[in-house]
Amino acid sequence: MAISDSLVKARLSLLDTALMEHRLDDVVKRRIINYLEHWPRTSRRLLARAIRYFPVFEEQLRAAGMPLSLKYITVQESALRPYATSHAGAGGLWQLMPGTAREHGLIVNELLDERLDAELGCAAGLEYLKIQYERYEDWALALAAYNCGPGNVNRALRRSRSRDFWKIRRHLPRETRNYVPNIIAATYLMTFFHEHDIQAASMELDLQITEAITVYRTISLHRVAQVTGLRPEVVIELNPQYLKGYLPGMRGGHRLRLPSRVMPAMKEYLKTYAADRPESSFHLPWSSPLLDRGELNGDRHYNQYSTVAGNADTSLQQIAAIYGVPVDQLAIWSNRGVRDTLAEYDQLYFFRVDNFRPLDPRKRDTPPPAPILNDHPPAPVSIPNRGFTDEFIHLQISVPPARARVKKPGVWERVRSWFQ
Repeated sequence: MAISDSLVKARLSLLDTALMEHRLDDVVKRRIINYLEHWPRTSRRLLARAIRYFPVFEEQLRAAGMPLSLKYITVQESALRPYATSHAGAGGLWQLMPGTAREHGLIVNELLDERLDAELGCAAGLEYLKIQYERYEDWALALAAYNCGPGNVNRALRRSRSRDFWKIRRHLPRETRNYVPNIIAATYLMTFFHEHDIQAASMELDLQITEAITVYRTISLHRVAQVTGLRPEVVIELNPQYLKGYLPGMRGGHRLRLPSRVMPAMKEYLKTYAADRPESSFHLPWSSPLLDRGELNGDRHYNQYSTVAGNADTSLQQIAAIYGVPVDQLAIWSNRGVRDTLAEYDQLYFFRVDNFRPLDPRKRDTPPPAPILNDHPPAPVSIPNRGFTDEFIHLQISVPPARARVKKPGVWERVRSWFQ
């Protein structure tokens, strides 16, 4: 890695020391090198996914009164992929086991897997993590317990006779020994990516600028695609928890996440049409999303804005608060670090919705069916006259005689013929 260890250590010292000691050892350094040199495409994709999910996680962390840096756990746990599943059966962005998820109120069955929901999965993951912190009063130990369970951590504490993660580390399961160091490396990448000329991969703005509402009815994702004009794959990507393609309408409602630009149309639809009316009782402009392929260029409904830092603006948090933009999005869109100190006239970029989609209540524009003529009943079907003459009746077809079948001599007949 074309950077000195001392510079990496200096940058790590700028991170949240109240969370844990961000130590640079061989495991941390090797993972940082992988992110920067061996896995550049993966790093770019991680940054793009962070734009989607980190604002959701920060909202949950603030509500729970927990350190915001805990959002970097998901980089190590799932690489910010909601469909990620471990060999042990853990799933979702926070990699919760089905039993753990159910203990914290999530539904995991053949219809609905709320571990895949960005908000609900985060809320359950933070509850479980908070229990571990209350048990050990140390975030590094809490993270270790999150990964391998409190039983393994307690065993390591007894064997090492210490409560320092770095001292009990060799007594932990092999996977957990590198768990906290890998989180430190992920934190370094997501904080100092711009220092290594790594930029986020391209991603549709419809997947980046989103919001969620609670829906208290049964509704199919098919209908959501009709109302919003989105491609079905975009609706599914934002709502992976609905395994059968519809919100089952359970008590308490379900979260539906959509691009912010189409949310007015969805809210108007839910307000206009009664929840007890079946979807087939009324028609929208398209009977199937396949007839209208959906919005193929959603980015045209957004606009990029730029601003410059003033003499009193020293951090991205200040600019983000002024324009109401999540700081992680502002940082990645502007290719800057969250902890950067701004100078006057430094330029920053962010995106906003320019055109919101209204509800389109039109019916399909198809001509009426042709009228039925009752005065002229259909005639019975008769065999048509092909104009055959008598010559066809007396036509004789000559068939060649069948050839007589010649029997091949058997083995004994051939042997007898040799002596004749």
